[in-house]
Formats: sequence, structure tokens, C-alpha cells
Amino acid sequence: MAEEEKIREHAKHALKALTNKKKKWTERLRDFLWEILIIVVAINLTLWFHNWSDKRHDRELEKNFLIDIRENLIADTAMLQAHNNFFTENVIAYYDSVLYQIKHNQINTEYIDSNSGQLINNKGVGFDNSIFQSFSSAGNLRLIENRKLLSDIMFLYSTVLPGNITNSEYVAKYRQDIFEKYIGSKIDFDDTLSCKLSTIIHQPEVKYVIQWGSLLLNGVSESDKNNINHIVAVIHEIDKELKDRFNYEVADKNKK
Repeated sequence: MAEEEKIREHAKHALKALTNKKKKWTERLRDFLWEILIIVVAINLTLWFHNWSDKRHDRELEKNFLIDIRENLIADTAMLQAHNNFFTENVIAYYDSVLYQIKHNQINTEYIDSNSGQLINNKGVGFDNSIFQSFSSAGNLRLIENRKLLSDIMFLYSTVLPGNITNSEYVAKYRQDIFEKYIGSKIDFDDTLSCKLSTIIHQPEVKYVIQWGSLLLNGVSESDKNNINHIVAVIHEIDKELKDRFNYEVADKNKK
């Protein structure tokens, strides 16, 4: 506002200089041009300052977004690893053991029955995309100058992470459906979600449930691993961008 007032003041001086009849026309023209020059310089300085201020603000927004989104992605990798460990160490381990026992005719009744709840044991996935959505909805994705990094981040939040959720939900529903159809309708579970699965373990449809469950969850496990690698690659891209563009280096303990 102060700059605008000064410009208006010089504009008045310019008009006054041009209409000052006490001076020769050459003097009036000289004074007029001088005031115009001052106005032009003032306008350009004002525009330069505003552009500089805007760019500085935009750079700060970009930097903070990359720092925050990096923290989100680190949390996502931890969540996916926990998701993978849950199935690998519990459900898949049970499936593999039961399939081995069936194949080698070495049925451990107590193990199969007491852990039969693993057939419907499940763990979902969820990602916090609030920072990305907020930045995107504000139209600020344009601020990321590294177009490859922008493309990789957008691919994560538009395809990789939603795809992981969809796949996980599909597998959970399919496991539940085939369990209810081929096992749940035949045998009762107790309060601990265990049943006498060993009594029907050799039925073809029961083997089908276990074989398909194992196959599907091994696929989920591989998907988790691939997505973790994908996310970690983007985290490294962000680290490089923060260092090269903003001279900001993340702590080594946070690096993946």
C-alpha cells in the first residue's frame, strides 16, 4: 500500500510538472519524464519484490510438503511391513503347515484345530493421504519443479496405495466367502474361533480353501514387498530433491 501511495504521488508530480506554465516546455518535459522514470522504476521494483516474495513462499510450501509427505511415506512402509509380517508369521505359516501335513499325511490334530481361526484371521491396510490431498486440492502440486518426482508421488497416491487397499479388501472378502461356503457351513467354532477342522481336513473343498488362501496371501505378501520398495524409491528421490534444491538433509536415522 505504501508503494502505491508513492506512485500516486509521483503521478501527481508528473502531471503538475507537465502543466507548470512557469517553466519552459523543455523544463516541463524534463521534469515530467523524470517523474515517469521514477514511477516506472518503482513499479518494477514493487513487482520484483512481490514476485520474489511469492517464489520464496512457494519454495517454502514445496519444501514443507516434501518433508511432510516423506514422513507419511515412512509410516506407510512401516505399516505395510507390519501387514506383511502379520500374514507371513501367522496365517501363511498356518496354511503352509497344514498343507505340508496333508501332503505327507502327518496330521497334527491339536495344531490344526487350535489354530483354525487363522482361516478367517485378517489385517487391513490404511494410508494417511491427507497431506497429499490437501496440497493437491489447493492446486499446489504445480510448485514441485521436479516433474519426475511429481509423477512418482502422484502415481503412488493415485495407483499404488489405493491398489494395495483394493487388493487387500478383495482377498479378505474372497477368503471369508470361500470359508463360509466350504467350511463355516459344515462345522461350528467355539469362543476362541477354533473348530474341529481336522475332522474334515481331507475333504477336497477344505483343501481348496487352504490352497487358495495360501496362494492369495502369498500374492498379498509379494505385493506388500513390491510396494514397500516402490515407496522407498520415492523416499530416496525426495531426499535427493531436498538436498539438491533446498540444501536440506534429512537425518540418517530416518533414511530407509
